Amino acid sequence: MNAILKALVTAGIVASLSLNAQAAGIAPTETTTPYMQEHLQRLERMKAMTPEQRAQERKAMREEVRKLTPEQRAERRKAMREYWDKMPPEERAKHRAERRKEWESMTPEQRTERRKEMHERFEKMPPEERREMREKMKKHWESMPPEEREARRKEMHERFEKMSPEEREQFKRDMGKRGDAPADQPGVKPDEAR
Repeated sequence: MNAILKALVTAGIVASLSLNAQAAGIAPTETTTPYMQEHLQRLERMKAMTPEQRAQERKAMREEVRKLTPEQRAERRKAMREYWDKMPPEERAKHRAERRKEWESMTPEQRTERRKEMHERFEKMPPEERREMREKMKKHWESMPPEEREARRKEMHERFEKMSPEEREQFKRDMGKRGDAPADQPGVKPDEAR
């Protein structure tokens, strides 16, 4: 009975995803790999979970990815990128808004833990990959229209203002660790950089 129920739920999710994809004008088989279909189903199930359950599920997903070989990870990233690129801009914006809402619903401890994991992952990256990532982020920032860049700056400033004093201090420490931060440049004292 349990297997039948699971099969029905899975079939319902797949059908809803297929209908959503068709409504968006994208055939699911041409754009989604089996991995992406499974990932999308998982995301749908996560919508009905509590924030704590979602956090646990995301942690489990990250653990699964860590166990993959670098080639498998690259393959999955490629599939995700292809899916993302074919997604309509409105759907992408909706997805980003959901991620932002989820981030803001986290407790400060959960955010701190997530940041710590991201920093650890970044630190473990080979130097050339890290350099590529920084370059990509810099190019993205420079390619933004001035109005969008200003809006982003304002949003980041507001987010900084909402942080607890401990989070702010941690943020400042983390920014000082970066190799391209003014505090790390020769001849510049840390007090002068801020």
